[in-house]
Amino acid sequence: MSCQGLNQAFIAAMKAWFTESSPYSIPVATPPFLQRSATDFSEPPASGLRITWLSHSTLLIEIDGLRVLIDPVWGERASPFNWLGPERFFPPPLPFEQLPGLDVVVISHDHYDHLDFPTIRRLVDDGVPFVVPLGVGAHLEYWGIPAERITELDWWQEHSIGDLRLVATPARHFS
Repeated sequence: MSCQGLNQAFIAAMKAWFTESSPYSIPVATPPFLQRSATDFSEPPASGLRITWLSHSTLLIEIDGLRVLIDPVWGERASPFNWLGPERFFPPPLPFEQLPGLDVVVISHDHYDHLDFPTIRRLVDDGVPFVVPLGVGAHLEYWGIPAERITELDWWQEHSIGDLRLVATPARHFS
């Protein structure tokens, strides 16, 4: 294929990517989900471990008496804009106001579906520490999280919260 043909194919692919979508990309009805509340977390898990999926990347992990919130996203869109970008398919299964006390927030990387500005802003006054990969701390500081509450880790570095050891493992995810 000629260079001109490659350019035309690329332009056509980019146009389709921005303007077309599969009829299956958005559910016709709200997917089923289990609504949670603060009372669901009033007792620690009997086994010492409970993982609650709260949508896409957001998990609340209770492990040996500690509560770890992974990639908290309560915003309406995975986007830098509140009027453009992918919308939620269903409301957060646990209202933000009913989150139990947290011991640490872990952010995996800085994509909008994992690092949500509106949610981070709501966590500014909570006093909870953050453990993040290198470079993500600058976002948090800019958004109002005090530097002393942020621990940035490079690959294979570790950080402990009580007896829980967090280890940053290598990943390549365009971040």
